[in-house]
Amino acid sequence: MITAIRDHGIGRIIHFAAFLGEEVQRRPYSGVRLNLMGTVNVLEAARLEEIPRVVFPSSSTVYLGSLGEGGPKKIDETIPLSPLSVYAATKAGSEFLGRTYAQRFGFEFIVVRFAALYGPSPAGLKATREQAIQAMVRSAIKGEAASIKWPYGPSELLYGKDAAKGTVLACLKDKFKDNIFHIGSGEMATGEQIVAALTKHFPKAKITLLKGERPMPYPEERIPNDQSRAREQLGYQPDYLLEKALGDYAETLRKIESI
Repeated sequence: MITAIRDHGIGRIIHFAAFLGEEVQRRPYSGVRLNLMGTVNVLEAARLEEIPRVVFPSSSTVYLGSLGEGGPKKIDETIPLSPLSVYAATKAGSEFLGRTYAQRFGFEFIVVRFAALYGPSPAGLKATREQAIQAMVRSAIKGEAASIKWPYGPSELLYGKDAAKGTVLACLKDKFKDNIFHIGSGEMATGEQIVAALTKHFPKAKITLLKGERPMPYPEERIPNDQSRAREQLGYQPDYLLEKALGDYAETLRKIESI
């Protein structure tokens, strides 16, 4: 990593590398080793090479244990971290490591906490929710009937292009007050709403949602994240709400898979 920094004249780092939620639940030792030690490797490289800013994509799952009945009605960046899964614990732990390194060694550690991420990829992101959405889009493109497991309640979804936009803003913008930001869409969506939005692009789509056991120990009911801090300090606004995102998703997946 240090060689890459020197060879390419790297001035700031965005640390994306990680195992995702269900993968960490299935392989906790490997997930913890990669997610936490990967973060330490990045932080050490930043310290040794005097990199002024590291941006860390985290997850809104880091405080789901603080929500639920009697919990806050608004999710801002000040809610105490309370992870409910090994994956969320690795994200929370990485946030603490980054914050401590930054304070001790004098560089910026900026956290962008994503809502539930989705978007096209050659193999599908290693997350059950995203795999289900990709299966919906693929079946709609092909005009094939599909029955897809969807055990999730309403969730705030974040399209990949908006995640990239928020992350780049956090990396390149010169001055802002805080160092933790929510990046999301601001809209909640159920599985039925995803199907309905997809049907607007593909009226002949026939998608049946099946109930099943939730793969992660997260609350079924959630509320959207407050993004006022990202909006005011980074200038972030989502470009891809659900219907537009699914149209772009389908167009991109067609190109990736030559459908």
